Amino acid sequence: MFMTAQTLVGLIEEMMDLKIQQFAESQLKLTAEVVPLLREKRETDKRRLDQIKTELVRFLES
Repeated sequence: MFMTAQTLVGLIEEMMDLKIQQFAESQLKLTAEVVPLLREKRETDKRRLDQIKTELVRFLES
């Protein structure tokens, strides 16, 4: 995959957005209905963060 500077910046922005969401979610008082939904979202976000990190490492090592 060819990564442009714009792609790199986009990945960093996406990673920052996910990290900010994680922090905001950690500060919420959750209801029983929301907990399963948030758990699923956290798992999805974690997978995406892992993907972003892998892409960034691959770019920086090339």
